[in-house]
Amino acid sequence: MLDPWIIEEILKKEEERRREDARVRIELPIEPYREDDRPRVTPPREENERGVMIIDI
Repeated sequence: MLDPWIIEEILKKEEERRREDARVRIELPIEPYREDDRPRVTPPREENERGVMIIDI
């Protein structure tokens, strides 16, 4: 038979493990990354007219 202090330590560890398992875990609905899901970058359109516009306030 085990000593009483060893039994107490075992019970403490089991209780601690139960508390950790009972914690609420948050799960995020994140889908796995796929190569097709990459954001597509479109190059800026070149406009013929470029310049500065001054507005008098």
